[in-house]
Amino acid sequence: MTSPGEPSGERAAPPPVPKAAAAAVPPWFRAVVWDSLLGGLCPLLPIPFLDDVVLARMRRRMVEHLTKRWQVTLTPAQLALLSGGGRGMSAGRLLAKAAIYPFKEMLRKVLYFLAIKDAVDTFSLLFHQGYLVHALLAHGALGRGGPADDGRVAVAAAAVHGTLAATDTRPLRRLLVGVLRNSRDLVRGTVRWLAARLRRGRDAAPLVEAIAEEGASRPELGSPDAEQLLDRLLRALWGERGYLERLDAELSRRL
Repeated sequence: MTSPGEPSGERAAPPPVPKAAAAAVPPWFRAVVWDSLLGGLCPLLPIPFLDDVVLARMRRRMVEHLTKRWQVTLTPAQLALLSGGGRGMSAGRLLAKAAIYPFKEMLRKVLYFLAIKDAVDTFSLLFHQGYLVHALLAHGALGRGGPADDGRVAVAAAAVHGTLAATDTRPLRRLLVGVLRNSRDLVRGTVRWLAARLRRGRDAAPLVEAIAEEGASRPELGSPDAEQLLDRLLRALWGERGYLERLDAELSRRL
């Protein structure tokens, strides 16, 4: 994302994935990318600590919805195990965020690039976890329907978190930075749309989940900017077949 002093218009977008490839994106992949986009944009919203609250809830929601697609039932403890790991909110991190927040608000434009990095990191974590959970379900690692066995869930969770830890996600994060840099007007428009919707309620996290539900159930998101931004991300990410195949291979090795 460019600094505030740079010209505002959008740069030329990277060559798009052919429309046939974009049309082939399966519904589960679109849902994972949409959830990841919502979670990733939360650091850019003028609501303190929303990113950490939403990240935890969106990870849990994503796993729950993916398992339901495969008719797999998880207990709350199993769901927590499979959706945990990765970035956490320690007491020190919480205190640091509380201390820096007033200064971050005053210097929002100066520190905007830090928020973009946080957005990309959050998107990356959500996307990788969603993709890997779907992959293990496709492998039958949690069975073919009904309640899941505790032992299977433990092995599957270790495989997902181990794959995340072993994967160099920098190529995908660079791709995301490029898409956001080339779509900065769309990002700003989507953030404004989200902020306007979230101001209507007292508790922002459930509203983000409700917006995620809407996006998963119908193609029209209610925001042309959000729809175009999601389409660009879908085209870019679905086109990274080599990267996604390496994720599949690493996960299979650990199952």
